[in-house]
Amino acid sequence: MNFDLFGRRKMPEVEQLRIPYMGSKNKIATQLMRKILDEKPRAKYFVDLFGGGGSMSFTALQIGLKAHYNEKQTSLFNFIDYILKRIKTGQKGKFGLFPDDFYKFITREEFSELKKEDSIKGQFVRICYSFGNNQKGYLFGDIEKTKHLAHDIVMFRCEDSLKEFNELHQVNYTISNAETWSERRLHHKKEWNRHMKIKDYSKLEELQRLQRLQQLERLEQLQPLNNLTLTNLDYKDVKIETPIDETIVYLDPPYRGTAKYIEDVFHDEIDNYFKSSPYTCFMSEYKAPFKSILELKKAKLMNSMKEERSYALEQLYINKV
Repeated sequence: MNFDLFGRRKMPEVEQLRIPYMGSKNKIATQLMRKILDEKPRAKYFVDLFGGGGSMSFTALQIGLKAHYNEKQTSLFNFIDYILKRIKTGQKGKFGLFPDDFYKFITREEFSELKKEDSIKGQFVRICYSFGNNQKGYLFGDIEKTKHLAHDIVMFRCEDSLKEFNELHQVNYTISNAETWSERRLHHKKEWNRHMKIKDYSKLEELQRLQRLQQLERLEQLQPLNNLTLTNLDYKDVKIETPIDETIVYLDPPYRGTAKYIEDVFHDEIDNYFKSSPYTCFMSEYKAPFKSILELKKAKLMNSMKEERSYALEQLYINKV
């Protein structure tokens, strides 16, 4: 462990790694972890009781802590476990980390069926093709055809899709010769910038589901995986047996008064757990009845009609006075 002259833990540079998921701490994970380590500079263990997309666990792992990720939602837990096992064993498909059929475009009809499945493919579809990562609504509206064509152009370098796309929008897009689809996605974004006149195509620049897929692929950078353990339990059932003075316990439950997740949450029970734990616990919330040690301004989802961005004040709480 490295410390500065004031005894504060030095934070190495980390990658922003995560499963795309509602409520992800991806953009603020480093700031949260830095403040947590200010409070617990000698920590060796990080227990993530509401693991979600894994941002905090994956950050803890990268800075040298032994991380324990817990997630009650079984389908999400199984999905992360599946990815990590493929990474450990070196399993890959033709296009990347997942089996080849995962890289085919998912239509609205296919999404409606797959989102009901308690399967790896079902969870993959809920993550990559749901609006706002809500795991319920289909990502695309009335421009699904355009998205489908763009997907096949980028992923499979499909000449027929390119011709149809150009005829549909009266443009002259080209296909990139880049070796990887992630590089071709960037080329497609540049092509969009060259044809700003396509009004109904205004959000294709990011190719959102390919961005999410790319975020999943980047998990191959996670190391060392032997310092990461997983459980699929209710937060109260996670056994924490590491030394109190060396352990960080982090809670990131669905926030009070915000969009509902798949699992029901009882905040009074969480609050009681938080304040009665013998461990130093930290909680992310907008408003909780505890001592706040950090405030962060976090952007909410962009308003799709007005293109205006709104913000929320995220708080980090501690259970010790």
